[in-house]
Amino acid sequence: MVISIADDLQRVAKGEVLHDNWSRKIYSVDSSNYTLTPLAAVHPSSEIDLENICQYCFLNNIPITPRGAATGLLGQCLSDGVILDFTKHMNRITEIEENYVVVQPGLVKGVLDKELSKKAKFFPPDPASGNYCTIGGMIANNSSGAHALGYGNTIDFLQEVNVVYSDGSTGFASYKKNKFDGRMSKLLKILSPSIDLIQERYPKVTKNSCGYRLDAVINSQRFSPQKVFAASEGTLGLVTSARLKILDIPLFQYLLVLSFENLLSAMSAVPIILEFCPVALEMLDHTAFSSITSATAQYSNYTGCLLFLEFAGDNLNSVERKVRFCKNKLLDRCNILEVASDEVSRTKIWAARKNALNYVLKLTVGSRKAIGLIEDTVINPNLLSYYTRYLLQMYLNYRMDYVIYGHVGNGNLHTRPFVDTNGKNQVELMKHIATQVFKTVITLGGTITGEHGDGLARAKYIQSVYGKEIFSMFKIIKKLFDPTYIMNPGKKIVQQDKINIT
Repeated sequence: MVISIADDLQRVAKGEVLHDNWSRKIYSVDSSNYTLTPLAAVHPSSEIDLENICQYCFLNNIPITPRGAATGLLGQCLSDGVILDFTKHMNRITEIEENYVVVQPGLVKGVLDKELSKKAKFFPPDPASGNYCTIGGMIANNSSGAHALGYGNTIDFLQEVNVVYSDGSTGFASYKKNKFDGRMSKLLKILSPSIDLIQERYPKVTKNSCGYRLDAVINSQRFSPQKVFAASEGTLGLVTSARLKILDIPLFQYLLVLSFENLLSAMSAVPIILEFCPVALEMLDHTAFSSITSATAQYSNYTGCLLFLEFAGDNLNSVERKVRFCKNKLLDRCNILEVASDEVSRTKIWAARKNALNYVLKLTVGSRKAIGLIEDTVINPNLLSYYTRYLLQMYLNYRMDYVIYGHVGNGNLHTRPFVDTNGKNQVELMKHIATQVFKTVITLGGTITGEHGDGLARAKYIQSVYGKEIFSMFKIIKKLFDPTYIMNPGKKIVQQDKINIT
């Protein structure tokens, strides 16, 4: 069967078709703990290639899954069908203008950063994997990163998309009025009667990658159909190009590192710091950096908790005033370890925070791993002290080691307990913990995933976040865009419910 499908794909696509055992093994993993072996992987050479591949898969009911750099933490790009790898051919910047850039999905974020910096511009979302993740993957996950506090998430910068749907037809959607395809017209018809319900039921947080982001797609002022693809994890269509808003690099940037006695004292300071409007407010607890060495060795023996604050702007007096007032407000709460305004120093300091996940993932010893099911919750930052106490008490009750860090300015905590994945009781305990943690987060008005997405791991929890009415809307939208459920199955909408679209 594998050879037959590969032969067929080679006839319809100009790009390379990989179906040998080694290639299939490579594409069976990503940055998660999951493994799923595909039938084949294809490097599409163009949008026409994608149209032909989708037409073939649609007629033969073969799953299609897009893949960028495979940095997803929850199995988003894994499939037992056909993998589409955009990184080899569809990886270009096609247009750079004063306020926007047009790119293909396989473009690496780090490459885009270098090109934009030549024009003193930047695309603000900056996930820790920014040096190698792709723009297509960032759209699929609605990636954020350290500077989401000051600038927003990928969804906030997505202006236009061109797409190929599961049946091979093409489409488009734009922030411009009435510039969208027929499917988007049907989407508008579906969502319009429920604007108030959507705005009421969505978590009131600044980062959210759970389910479909209908709250960003429609409100009483605007219909932004292109945003339905942000956080959709390739379940609705394949983005072939995207227009992204870009900004001027701020003229002045100050980065502060503050040390606190412990995690709770740091969390109690977050609401105070937010009064001064930093563009980034990050946290590293000693549990996350105690094993860090090399470039970040200056923090490796620290036993407390660190906060990283960045202030930025084009008015030096304004930026320095924020820094000064913030420092004065916090003098009796913490120690100021570092203040840096030059790029070299800031880059070195940021490395400690941005490399946290890489080090956490290396802490595996045999079957004992830092499991990430609850690692991306978001709540109102004013509730962080309460929520952190809850997490610490939970770990204490279950006698579990853990790591914790995150984007605390957004209320986004990354925490992972260490679990023996070969122990059945431990796996069941992890599921129980996830249920309890997610219930608490939802009660606090938060979301179960801020930037890492749902993937294979969290899809079954989506309905608990939004309730039956919104989740039923998700299923209708899935059916509208992907009537045969071949687009990245197992993600977002697990059950293939029979729904009629009129």
